[in-house]
Amino acid sequence: MQSPPAVTAPTATIHRHDGSNAASQPDPAEPIVSFLRGYADERLNSRLIDERRGLPPSVVLELGKAGLLGLQVEREYGGRQLGHRDTFRVIEQVAAIDPNLTLLVAVHNAIGITPVRHFADRARKAEVLPVLARGAGLATIAASEPGAGSDLRAIATTARQLPDGGYLLNGDKSWISLGSWAGHVTVFAQLEAADGRPLGITGFLVEAGTPGFIPGEEILTLGMKGIPQNHIAIRDLRLPPGALLGAEGQGLAVAQSAFMAGRAFVGAVSLGAMKRCLQLAHRYASRRTVATGGLFDNGRTQQILSGNVAATHAVDALMGHMAGVLDRGAHLPDELYFAAKIMGSELMWRVVDSSVQMLGARGYLDTNIVGQYFRDYRLLRIFEGATEAVTVYLGSTVLKDPDGFCAMLAAQFGGSTAVDAVSRCLARLRVNRRGVDLSDQRNHHVLANAVGELAGWAVLAAVTASAGGRDVDTLTAEWCRERLYDTIRTTEQDPRPSELFPSDTISREITGYADVIGDTEQTLPGEASHLDSLLAR
Repeated sequence: MQSPPAVTAPTATIHRHDGSNAASQPDPAEPIVSFLRGYADERLNSRLIDERRGLPPSVVLELGKAGLLGLQVEREYGGRQLGHRDTFRVIEQVAAIDPNLTLLVAVHNAIGITPVRHFADRARKAEVLPVLARGAGLATIAASEPGAGSDLRAIATTARQLPDGGYLLNGDKSWISLGSWAGHVTVFAQLEAADGRPLGITGFLVEAGTPGFIPGEEILTLGMKGIPQNHIAIRDLRLPPGALLGAEGQGLAVAQSAFMAGRAFVGAVSLGAMKRCLQLAHRYASRRTVATGGLFDNGRTQQILSGNVAATHAVDALMGHMAGVLDRGAHLPDELYFAAKIMGSELMWRVVDSSVQMLGARGYLDTNIVGQYFRDYRLLRIFEGATEAVTVYLGSTVLKDPDGFCAMLAAQFGGSTAVDAVSRCLARLRVNRRGVDLSDQRNHHVLANAVGELAGWAVLAAVTASAGGRDVDTLTAEWCRERLYDTIRTTEQDPRPSELFPSDTISREITGYADVIGDTEQTLPGEASHLDSLLAR
């Protein structure tokens, strides 16, 4: 077992996301990556984490010592102060090792620490960030509610100004990752003045254990079983003025910074999952003999693997581009964050699913890694906004300003035939959709979803068009371009929602299934977990 790495980085040849190599220079990510590989080999048992629905007590402290819980936290606060390229590399490595560790590290670093780094005052940063960076405490965010998911404006939790300058919060939060473990939680609420005037959504940093902050029951999830997802009740929670993150009414900006960081992390996590599944699928196919001969030599097998390698290389190129822009301190357009979330998670799911399929019966065994990835990484298609919601939102923004989207592509990636094709397609859509009744929101949603998918493929086609000169770069660029043109054809053929049934037809048909299959709800009790009445207070 390797000891946690020192802060001093070794000199190494750095392999970039775009396939190029940097000359020998200090590589701040290498000690952490090396630690993770040794830790995985000697100290980790993913099956036990999954079966026991929890992490070993030592994990958080050991990851903290290794620098994994303060990846981008400034050195003055005890963090590693990694750039985005190195951070994505570490996240990719964690994702290739264990999904539960990945969720812990990603939630804590991306959506937990980011609001504190960007919006807490200096005194609060000095108090909180050193604790979080060394793993003495965890951080998360509490935005989702029973009636509000990705639409933050729908949250019902309220915060009322108090005469002493503090705040009184009431509400309920749901599906909070690390909700019962985190020592610091960013909570969002609708702020009201003392006279009841709305002042806008506002973010607050809450310490666990504060009276009125009540972590509730743990939700039994399909995957990621080692990390708690909790309901949180907020009952007359009193906070001092210093709990404010950013200015009053600035909560959407606070949330945006966290969610965009989370979407970038989704891309990096997807990349690690894709590479590990392909590593295992290729190993199996190279060793397995079937009726046609070697499984790897089968044409259909190579067709599947070719598409999966291209998908992985395309996401790799996108993450490399995003990291480069961010590390230069330049502005990264929101569309690229959305593309990382949409294309990363969706292509990851295709790779994981096809890997399970390629392994046959072995893929269905929970002990062969890809099966657990199938359950655990399914979350990425929902995390940081369900793919459908994010795709519709992206498509809606492109429809509002198609020229602006194409100009963004050209500015980020340079001119290309792909950018020109997208520009022509969007111009034709402007004419063709005049016959579509977009006052019917259903029609708009269908069209926006198609344009959102088009935008995702446009980004991948553009980022791979100018990639390096290796054969995989050329083949990936061709693969992305073909998928883009397929999407253009589909979008242009019929932007109308011709497959939509009337709402009452859908409801009537599905409701009628009860006549055929019934509508059962199991009521047989399970394990007793309540305290005996003779022992209770």
